[in-house]
Amino acid sequence: MLIQMPRGSPDQQVSQNAETSNAFEAALRRDLASAPLVSYDAMLGGWPKRVVDLTLTLLASPIWLVLMLSTALVSKLRHPAPVFLAQERVGYGGRIFKSFKLRIALPSAKIERLHLAGAPEEPPANDLTAIAGNAEGPQAKWRRALERLPQLFNVIAGDMALVGPTPLSGDQLEPLKTAKRYYLSARPGVVSVSPIADADEEEASQYKVYALSWSLMTDALLLWDALRSLRDRGELWRPSFKIARARAKAASERPVVVRRRSGT
Repeated sequence: MLIQMPRGSPDQQVSQNAETSNAFEAALRRDLASAPLVSYDAMLGGWPKRVVDLTLTLLASPIWLVLMLSTALVSKLRHPAPVFLAQERVGYGGRIFKSFKLRIALPSAKIERLHLAGAPEEPPANDLTAIAGNAEGPQAKWRRALERLPQLFNVIAGDMALVGPTPLSGDQLEPLKTAKRYYLSARPGVVSVSPIADADEEEASQYKVYALSWSLMTDALLLWDALRSLRDRGELWRPSFKIARARAKAASERPVVVRRRSGT
């Protein structure tokens, strides 16, 4: 967005125009600083990413539809609560949409008591046994994947993509600050982009790294890693995103040239 700042005219009093211009600029800066709007780039991936998402989703529909309906039926037999949920999430450009989710099981009374009593203390960073015990097992990974199957309808509707930032609510989006523009530049994804960031980096950095280094190959690696993790048997191999991080770092270090339009 280009904002033309008013300039003085030689036919008017210079001092009065300077004071008016300074007051206008000061008020404008205050308004922009308090504005809730955030600038965002063109949609990440454009039509090539959209075509790939639709093609893969529709081709795999006989598989994921059967899995989703079977899981929903079993879940309904296990508990009387609604099995399909619709949650408000923020999508590309700040557009609000309904993100679908499958409720597989209600939390047990033991889990509810733990939440009421407060979160337990975090294990020490060097306690490998405790960390391994709290790691997500194959059963939890499959459950989380089945819960996200209804989001493929969001992919068909154009609200989400197969790979992209985790869909966030308005309250979750607000703390992102400068990373918000990168989140708003892409459709949220069924498969998260969190593996693309280093473990020691902030959680919000994944959106910037993904936006600056996006390619169809990056999406393919993230999708393959997500599918492969469902049958992980302890192998140490993981897709390497070092090249993507290097490209993102180079892109972030490019000098930004700001040009001011001269008055006419």
